[in-house]
Formats: sequence, C-alpha cells, structure tokens
Amino acid sequence: MRLTILTGLLFFFNGVLFSNPNNKCHSAGDTTEIKTSPLNQIAVQPRVFLTPLASEVNETSGLVFWQGKIWTHNDSGGEPEIYSIDTASGQIVQTIRLLNAKNEDWEDITQDDFYFYVGDVGNNRGTRKNLKIYKVAKALIPVNGNAEISDWKKIEFSYADQKAFEKKMNKNDFDCEAITSFGDSLYLFTKNWASQKTRVYALAKSPGTYIVNPKQTFEAGGLLTASTFNPAANQLVLLGYIDFESFMWLFWDFDGSDFFSGNILRINFPEMVFVQTEGVCFVDDKQVLISCEESAEFPSLFSVNTDSLKMKATSRLGNFCSSDIVLSGMPPVVSNRLKVDILQIPEPDFSFELRNQRWVKLVEGSHAKHKDKQKMRILIKTKDLPNGLYFLKISSGEHSIVRKVRIKH
Repeated sequence: MRLTILTGLLFFFNGVLFSNPNNKCHSAGDTTEIKTSPLNQIAVQPRVFLTPLASEVNETSGLVFWQGKIWTHNDSGGEPEIYSIDTASGQIVQTIRLLNAKNEDWEDITQDDFYFYVGDVGNNRGTRKNLKIYKVAKALIPVNGNAEISDWKKIEFSYADQKAFEKKMNKNDFDCEAITSFGDSLYLFTKNWASQKTRVYALAKSPGTYIVNPKQTFEAGGLLTASTFNPAANQLVLLGYIDFESFMWLFWDFDGSDFFSGNILRINFPEMVFVQTEGVCFVDDKQVLISCEESAEFPSLFSVNTDSLKMKATSRLGNFCSSDIVLSGMPPVVSNRLKVDILQIPEPDFSFELRNQRWVKLVEGSHAKHKDKQKMRILIKTKDLPNGLYFLKISSGEHSIVRKVRIKH
C-alpha cells in the first residue's frame, strides 16, 4: 500500500440547528405527514454500556428497565419468555415464561406502572392477520426467581388501511417493530420497508379486538426497530437503521400525544454499521440504553445521554465522533480507486479494512503515522470490485470509525 504525505491545514466543520420546521402546524387527530429537515441531525458514537449479553438473548429485540434490571426478549421463533438481565454481568437472572403463548414475531416491549406489553407485531411479509400484544401484570412477576404466567391478557388488532395481504417480503408498509406506552394507549410506529416513513397508530390497552386507523405519518428516513417514552422528561425515542447504519430520533417538548409537534433531533451512529440495533429504553430521565442482537457485534448494550445530545445540538457541536479519528476526502462514490486522507488518529499505529455488504473483509492493511506528518493517505484499488455498497473501517488504539462508499464503474 502506497502512503503519500501531504501538507495542509485542518478544517473542522460544525454547525447544526434543531427544531421542527412544521411545529404547531397539525393536530394529533390528523393523518398529517410530518417532514423533517436534513439539518436536524448530529452524528455521535454511543458508549458501550455492557457486552456481551448472555447467549440466550442473542436475538434481543425489545428493551425496558424496571426494578433496577433490564428486561428483554428474543424476536421471531424465540421462546415466549421475558428475560431479566443483570446490569453488571449481562447474564440472565430471571426468566418469565408466558404459558400457552407463542413468539411468532415478538418485536418490542413497553410498560406502564402496572403492566408489561409485549408486541407480537412483526410482519415482514405483510401477510399477518393475527397481530397481537400480550399484556402481563407486573404483580405476577416475583422480585427474584423464575416464573410461569398463564393469566396474561391479549390485545388483538388489525390496520384499517391495509386492504391487501399478498406476500411482499421486506417490501410492504405494514410491518411494525416499535410500540410504546403513553397514557391510556399503546402507540405503534410502523416499519415501512417501501417508503421508509412511519405511520402512527393508537391502540387501547384493554384486552379485546380492535381496528386501528393511522393518526400521523412521519418521515423516518429509515426503518424503525424500537421506541420508548419517558413520561417524567416528556421525551420519545425512535430507533432504526438505513443502509446498514443505525440512528435514533429524539422528540421533546411536544403537546400531549402529538409527538412531532415539539423539538425533533435525529442522531446518526455512523460507526455502528452492521450493528443490528433492536431495542431501546430509558434508565432514568437522561440515559437511554440501546440493545443490538448478534450481528457485527456480540449482543450488547450501548448508552447515550439525551441532555448531552440536546446540548451538542443547540451549541452547534454536531457532526462529531467521539473516536479521535478524523478523515478528509472520503468520497461517496468511487470507480477505480478509493483515496482517503487520515488527518488525526489517537495512536501512531492504525489499520484499515474494506468490507462488502455481507461484512466480508476484502482488503486490509496496517501502517504507522509519523508524528511529524500531518496527513497519511490510504489508497485502495477498486477497479476489480463489482458495483455496490462497501464499508471502510479504520481503527487506531481502542477507537474505530466506519464509512460507507459506493463503487460504480
């Protein structure tokens, strides 16, 4: 690999403003489509909170925090069980089994003061007519030890606006992986494979069978996988991904259940590529935990602080990464070669990898940056690689970053 030394000045770009450009322009009862500005976003790297999680929850999907413990479940095909995770070891300390229940596609869990609500709402094919939420009384869950619960309740529902049920694997707009408890209702945020928007539905918490109508549509800019609401701080979080990269939305200072009427901030996680984030919950008024199932990472928990995110947004300190690795000249599209300059790294030694969409390593290398050199160049020949999306990972010390690049000949 050829390294070219260049001289030059380092320029750092900062500056983002965050508010809802559609603020106060709609009512919660409307099916208004809320559009957001691309400026309403920052980029951060969440802190690793706990890794790895127990192997029994390698497909952890939903997440809640209750009685000082983290509660989760696996998604489609998993056991009909809720697991309590120790916050220090990541190991399972309690297993709560729902007798005579089935985990067809459990995707999220939410709670209020008295109940857990487990959403069997996954619908990748768009064909399901048996969507349901299991309502489990917290009073039936012991403080310690496992339990089997048969006295759960069922909330069944269907979408009023779904008229066709033909199979459209990962191409339909009636999948759902995000539910949250708010007041006397459960709110569902759809995972729209085709449009990458989300529709919001309100569902009663009482057991029964319901037909729900959409209340609003939001430009999610990706596929939503989880949600959580903090009533004390009046903050809503939506979690998702796009092009194998994770992100979250933070909403606050909104009116009632009109979640999109207040402040809106998108937080991109550009270093979390191929990290399948599936669950999210508040630990307190500020700390948010994010779970990922086994993917490019072991099943793990990550953490962000909402006060810190808002501070960075309002003080125009967006577009930063906590890794101390700074790049220049990363092109979005290349043909015959990929050329990137490293401006700053935390350690003298660094390594790089180029991977494809299946996370297969195609190119790798390692070098040392001399302390007197201001820039180091990575040059990768790409002329023999097929068209498609690729990922460049650069690591130095304990830090790493991942950047997307498309090869097009």
